[in-house]
Amino acid sequence: MDWFSRIPDKIATNKKSHFWLFFALLLFLSAVMMYLYQPLCPGQDFFFHYRRLQALMDGMKASPMLIYLDYNAIDGYGYFTKAFYPDFVLIPFALIGNLTNLEFAYQFMVFTMTVLCGVFTYITVNRIYKKPFAAAIATLLYTFCVYRLLDLYHRAALGETLTFTFIPIVFLGLYHIIKGDYKKWYILAIGFSLMIFTHLISSVLMFFTLLIFLIIYYKPLLKEPKRLLYLAVTGITTLIITAYYLFPMLEQAITTTFYYESRELMAKTQDSALPFHWIIWGMFTGIVTPAQAFIPGVGFLLTGAAALRLFVYRKSAELRSVDIGVVIGLVYIVASSPLFPWSVFPFNKLNFIQMAWRLFEFTSFFFAVAGGYYLSLILKSNGRKVTAGFTVVILLAFIMINDAKSYEMYRCGRPITQVAAFNNDYHLGGMEYIPSSVPSIEYMHKRGDSIRTEYSETTITNLGKEKGVTSFDITINNSEAAELPLIYYKGYTATLNDKEIPVAESENGLVQLPIGQSGHIQVYYGGTVIQKISYFITLAGIFATCIYIFLQKRKPTRGFNTNNK
Repeated sequence: MDWFSRIPDKIATNKKSHFWLFFALLLFLSAVMMYLYQPLCPGQDFFFHYRRLQALMDGMKASPMLIYLDYNAIDGYGYFTKAFYPDFVLIPFALIGNLTNLEFAYQFMVFTMTVLCGVFTYITVNRIYKKPFAAAIATLLYTFCVYRLLDLYHRAALGETLTFTFIPIVFLGLYHIIKGDYKKWYILAIGFSLMIFTHLISSVLMFFTLLIFLIIYYKPLLKEPKRLLYLAVTGITTLIITAYYLFPMLEQAITTTFYYESRELMAKTQDSALPFHWIIWGMFTGIVTPAQAFIPGVGFLLTGAAALRLFVYRKSAELRSVDIGVVIGLVYIVASSPLFPWSVFPFNKLNFIQMAWRLFEFTSFFFAVAGGYYLSLILKSNGRKVTAGFTVVILLAFIMINDAKSYEMYRCGRPITQVAAFNNDYHLGGMEYIPSSVPSIEYMHKRGDSIRTEYSETTITNLGKEKGVTSFDITINNSEAAELPLIYYKGYTATLNDKEIPVAESENGLVQLPIGQSGHIQVYYGGTVIQKISYFITLAGIFATCIYIFLQKRKPTRGFNTNNK
């Protein structure tokens, strides 16, 4: 059996095998996850995000510039989710969906983004700490952590879940800005742009997390002011790349008041504080199937990973950076408790994040990196490292088995094919992006699919809606103001006898047309000038960044010290 005992040493000495062994385990756990969480069941926000993907699939058929809204939402009144919830990362999966079907596209997206989350995390940890074993353990702990499973399946908070994939890229870019090759600033720009393109709230939390690290590591920035310059370049590049989303979103927010501003649809951050017993429970979830459907926490495996610090006795700059992450992660856990002053300035300005325990996403990353790094220091022999790696895989599979039981128990009561209707809020969550002047969804439901005019003698015929275009014939005796069954968003276009006419917002928040003659009318969402310009700004920004990266890689390195402290 000597050949068997020599396997760990062979694996350890063959560096080419490190990544591929890790990648095989990553694929295995990803496949196990997909198998265990079948059938696909609707979590809390599932229908909202499922509908977003469907709307994008439909929009890609209608507009090559991706200027569209959800024309079928709210009994055909339309809903402009895209303006506030970016769709950029969903584009490749919508293409696949149009070639297959919606469910396959969603499932393929979950699998693909899980694998990418693992690959990006491995690359990040290995590049920073130069320890393949630490990178592999950290990656598996992070990619299949309890909070990500909770986000992905129980909450079905797709936007937040997908940002898990890009957090490692952001931290790799931050490392290069602070201590590495600052000419690789584009890594931070790409990572942060992808986060903004995925989930704005997570991006804001990421921004403040980056500020904390920049404050802690201010000395390298002051020692080499060029690093601050490249940090500024990163910010400008990120704004240019994300113009496709940010500028149209700001345009809508500035020109119209929406429900999310005028009505208290969501709980304030201080109201989401977790009682202390739930915080403790959340730090040890994953052992048994809980008797409650929803317990946010980092789980016992990550808690144990962070606790490994008790067995590490050496000192180094790398260890200090890991410890800093753990401390920030613990502060973020405390921030989810009633102890944190969310109602006090300046923290009360962050009420839009809704739930303080969203910070567990970052805690999970910090604890996972710490667990991998601590374990790499504690375990000396190759045999123990291999044994520990496979033990982590088994424990993660065990956690997913238990969590999948909870998922089936609490989430599989409704089919994913459930039709959007008035009694389920049309699968649009809190309807945050309806203009405040719209009385209510009840108003639209009762109003029905009709065009209202000022004069009773005006006649409407041939009313139809097809592929996002509302058309009808109108016969008038006097100048009219016709209110259409369409929610008003800036960017609607209307033509009367093929000539463009103004589009206004009615007192009920719907599309209203001033009509001066009889004829044929067509109304569709054609977008705004800012939307069209932003589209090309983003394309130009991506193209310019790619050229810069290509030229940088062609330049010969001149002995840059990536270990510069």
